Amino acid sequence: MPNNREEIEKLKPMLANYLIEKHNININKPFRCLNPEHEDKHPSMSYTNKYNICKCFSCGVSYDIFDIIGLDYNVSSFKDKIDIANKIFPNILEGPNHFRVIESPNKLIDFRSYFQKCMKNIDKTNYLTERGINHNLIYKYKIGYDINRDIIIFPINKNCYFGRGINKNMKFKSGGTSYLWNEKLLKNNDNQLIYVTESIIDSLSLETIDPTVKTIALNGLPNYKRLLSLIEKYNYNGYLVLAFDNDKYGTMYQNIVKEELTKLNVSSFSITLISNIDNSVCKDLNEALINKRDVLEKNYKYFNSNLKKIIEREEKKESEMIL
Repeated sequence: MPNNREEIEKLKPMLANYLIEKHNININKPFRCLNPEHEDKHPSMSYTNKYNICKCFSCGVSYDIFDIIGLDYNVSSFKDKIDIANKIFPNILEGPNHFRVIESPNKLIDFRSYFQKCMKNIDKTNYLTERGINHNLIYKYKIGYDINRDIIIFPINKNCYFGRGINKNMKFKSGGTSYLWNEKLLKNNDNQLIYVTESIIDSLSLETIDPTVKTIALNGLPNYKRLLSLIEKYNYNGYLVLAFDNDKYGTMYQNIVKEELTKLNVSSFSITLISNIDNSVCKDLNEALINKRDVLEKNYKYFNSNLKKIIEREEKKESEMIL
């Protein structure tokens, strides 16, 4: 087990990934200062790989990855900052760095032929079926299996995929923008109600119990900023249900995201379908699907039917006000 200093030294170099993936920053040129007290009208902050910091040459602040995590998640305890960093980059302490700096948009790779090869091998593993995911969804989303790397491949789009190790707790994404799973749903405001989960496995778990449900997965809690940016971009005005994991980070992010959605005038609901299931607590939707599927289905149907009634009442009120 690594000591605290070893843990810190392994996490520090992840600043480049964090800036690119979570802030959509091009680290090869100056960017706007991340100091919330500095109204930076001209990009004055730069990233330096040598020291794993970013420094503002206007206000003088210098931040490492833990400083920026503290700003992003409003935490001051260094232990909390390390805990969050470990949740974002869960495999750093297990060996080689499985995360890599994302390529710039002009270096995107077309993975379609790779996806086709992996799809042909999906029947050579029962990883997803053992987790309760049915074959219809596997084929619907063209999910594949890379035998050589022993990972499940979830295509996000032709230039991006999410990988999940079968025999190791390894999660990573390919190069490209930090896309959301099913983010195209936000383009169509006819999709009145969308469930937002932390992971693709959780989204697939909901679709397993209700094939008609609309789901989006963040592919990592800090990726909620892309969710917000797309809502603004597409002027999404439907309803969102935040169904994150049943832990302190899931609760923390549900509160953060719900507050930001309120600022965007988007109606949202925070739920926990998985706590106190049959006098036990499941960590996430997939664990509930595997161990307490009947109770999960009951909870979901009850919540979903009541939620639709609330939405119908709200829309009726709005139409009456217009008339």
